[in-house]
Amino acid sequence: MITINEAKRLIKRILLANIVSLKKDLAITPLISGKHGIGKSQMIKSIAEDFGGVCITIEGGTLKEGEITGLPYQYKDENDNIRFRFLPYYAVERIQTEQKRLFQLSGKEAAKTTLSGDENRYAIENLTPVQKLEMLRTGTVKPVIIFIDEINRTENSVYKELMNILLTRSVNGYNFPWWVLFVGAMNPSTQNSLYATNEMDPAQLDRFLKIKVSDNTREWLKYGAKEGISSEILAFIKDNPKCLSNNDKELQDDEKPSPSPRGWDMVDSLLKSEPFVRDFFTYKENDPKIVEKDMKNLVSAKLGTSVATMFFASMVSQARAIMPEEIFADDEKLTQFSSKIEQLSAAKKIQTCDLMLNYLKENIEFMMLSKAQFEKNKKQLSKLVTLLDSSARLLFAQKLSAAVSYDGNNLIEILFDVFEKDLLDMLDLSDQTRKLIEES
Repeated sequence: MITINEAKRLIKRILLANIVSLKKDLAITPLISGKHGIGKSQMIKSIAEDFGGVCITIEGGTLKEGEITGLPYQYKDENDNIRFRFLPYYAVERIQTEQKRLFQLSGKEAAKTTLSGDENRYAIENLTPVQKLEMLRTGTVKPVIIFIDEINRTENSVYKELMNILLTRSVNGYNFPWWVLFVGAMNPSTQNSLYATNEMDPAQLDRFLKIKVSDNTREWLKYGAKEGISSEILAFIKDNPKCLSNNDKELQDDEKPSPSPRGWDMVDSLLKSEPFVRDFFTYKENDPKIVEKDMKNLVSAKLGTSVATMFFASMVSQARAIMPEEIFADDEKLTQFSSKIEQLSAAKKIQTCDLMLNYLKENIEFMMLSKAQFEKNKKQLSKLVTLLDSSARLLFAQKLSAAVSYDGNNLIEILFDVFEKDLLDMLDLSDQTRKLIEES
């Protein structure tokens, strides 16, 4: 779990990464998940103040259908023609007015009506990341953070409207300018949760970067002292930290993140943006250890802890994992790669085994077409196993025993003789399965 102060720093990094990124069709939208009353709304307002901008909070749980996307009405244009459009939510109109003012200051001529519609005539999007950051730094542009709170406690029709705005960054044909940033917040949503919430499907959730926030007694005591909360309350919470809030499991978010191609694309944007956005953080926040911790938290939040750990371990290690094609191109004793495999870190050895496992799933049937070549391959695999430390050997054997090729064959049945008998005895194989394999 991440504290409020840590989450504030992480969300600032995400929002700035969107401004710096050159990826037109990929936006990273922070989604804050945490219990009620821990300060999610106040945190976003504080970020807006740090940026010299404003925060517009939309309480998702109180909205009715049409309040966001607007209600239809007719009007006459400058040529006295009757036109039809939607009356936008008041915040959209304020943003459009500010966008027009900034456009007029630039001295450019408004675009003619195009497929994008009259609403986007005053867009200035062809700016470099450096230009955008400079406009923020100098206060030329005052960013707007649209904070949609309790997004998963809305009516179904409203929920669809809010999700569309968050993910497309547009409403009724109007595309929000680059200086409008979006943040969503939700109460924990799990099968055992006490909150009455809408469930996000994996495809929807993959479009967000979900930050799970928890309360922290030390942080709250500092906040309380700053805000003038009575000394009696502060003293009591200090002596009884469990009384700060309810920490029942049903109020926690235990949903695990998982990797995806879009997730890796987001991680790429976050890592590349960091050197450009340092002016928006304090000297302490730019400390390499703090930056490294933030990046690990962000990657873990998007891809999962185990994937993040492997990724950062691979960045630290100078040696790379050995590819299956390289192992099978060597001789039976792995003369070329034995020493390299032995020198790999524990993480890299496991990565090498995982690459081999995936290769075998896909190619084992093709490898078996040539009996002589397959016998050589099994000797190479046996040698690979002997080069692993005991924990890596057991893990590789366990994964192999549970793996099935793309054609439905159990890998352990085909490669049983690759492993030593004492290692196989440690595997959780049924007596019947073990007997069938040994007889074959």
